[in-house]
Amino acid sequence: MAYGLNIFKTNGSVVFSSADVAWMQLDKFVVNANATVSNNYSIASGFTIIAQIQMVNDSPTDQEAYAPQVSISGTTVTISPFSGLSSEQVIVFVLAQDT
Repeated sequence: MAYGLNIFKTNGSVVFSSADVAWMQLDKFVVNANATVSNNYSIASGFTIIAQIQMVNDSPTDQEAYAPQVSISGTTVTISPFSGLSSEQVIVFVLAQDT
């Protein structure tokens, strides 16, 4: 039998369930334009890891700006430019969720 907490609206629908899990922030770092950064988060082994990027100095509207690619393998997060393209400076937020 599973245990937990559910909070219901007056119409009977669930508003909150302790089975829902929030994303926890593991790290925040800056990756300079055209750079590659790879970080390992072994402390989060067994968790689901995602990364969110935010461009810092976006180009003017008459120019193209490319965000770098994000690769996640196990507990390693790698940020790097796409092949043949330059990338803008970004802030990276690494998040984890217990699965």
